[in-house]
Amino acid sequence: MSSHHFVVAAKDTAWHYSFKGAMTGPFASRQEAVQAAIEQAGEEAEPGVEVVVLNTDLKPETVWPQPEAS
Repeated sequence: MSSHHFVVAAKDTAWHYSFKGAMTGPFASRQEAVQAAIEQAGEEAEPGVEVVVLNTDLKPETVWPQPEAS
């Protein structure tokens, strides 16, 4: 993943997000971590920034911006 991704993942018993190597958290739930990452991503001036969640099977899921329906 490139540096334009906020990556939300569980670590130990809490959720965190990371961006450009800096980890933020812990958050009590996945949703809290996702919301905080989206808020921070919205403040970034970089084009193409995304919020990606690593699910328990470690498959990435883009949660922001929402993919356009086809």
